[in-house]
Amino acid sequence: MTGKQVDLFLDSLINAPIKDDRALMEFPFFSLQKAPRMKPLVYDDGKIKVEVRPGDKGIATIWDKDVLIYLASIINDRLERGLPVEKTIRFNAHNLLQVTGRGSGKRAYELLLDAMFRLRSTTIVTTIEADEIKERRGFGWIETFRVIERRNKAGKKVMAACEITLNDWMFRAIVKDRRVLTINPAYFNLTMGLERRLYELARKHCGYQDRWMIALPRLIEKCGSVLEPRFFKLQLRRVVEEDALPDYHIALRCDAPEGGMSGTERTEARRWASNERIVVCFWPRQTPERPAEPVSALL
Repeated sequence: MTGKQVDLFLDSLINAPIKDDRALMEFPFFSLQKAPRMKPLVYDDGKIKVEVRPGDKGIATIWDKDVLIYLASIINDRLERGLPVEKTIRFNAHNLLQVTGRGSGKRAYELLLDAMFRLRSTTIVTTIEADEIKERRGFGWIETFRVIERRNKAGKKVMAACEITLNDWMFRAIVKDRRVLTINPAYFNLTMGLERRLYELARKHCGYQDRWMIALPRLIEKCGSVLEPRFFKLQLRRVVEEDALPDYHIALRCDAPEGGMSGTERTEARRWASNERIVVCFWPRQTPERPAEPVSALL
């Protein structure tokens, strides 16, 4: 692939829906922190086991996952247009940065390269099936990646194109299982790792239903957070207060008896309730087709 040929056959996303893999939304595969996470991430609910092991730069982060979402969206778009698909995708680096809401400066390209390194070096071992095949071996999110650089008019080297080969497990999930969901592009605007994870879970479990509730300890497990529960709750309360998740509201509910309590007393009861008594509730935002549901009806 020469510099002059680079732009002739690169995939780009133009007015196509953004797609995510359902399994990647359901289970905690990615680190929620930007600092390198070197501690393995293990999730086991008795039915599905996921173990994620770090590479030299740590476990792939939920921001690195943007690359996988972009690739899944390209593959899905080609399928829906009746075009052939393959595990190796060649794409315009600038387009990826645009679609995922990143800058286009030198630092943005450096971060993209770091993301590819982590996606390649992170090792996943899981029992989740894809195309009726149960994966019991370790694999990386991507098998290989290649970056093509060329000099711009100012004589500086710039990232012109990228080539990434997905792992078999994820490729089968997208192409054969069609295990994808449309997500709101505003997802890429979320700056907190926990916000992104909560949106994924809301989109996967709540969808367009009236509501979805989950106990706080279970939510912590499904987020794969390294935070102690008390610090996780502080971050969660911040997300609740800011109410910035695309498409969904989020609130905390305490199962403690509240009969006869004043509003202030109920608030304090929720604040100091044990983790086992706290339930996190998600419900869709109001749309022209769907009137707003009173929070009191949920909590």
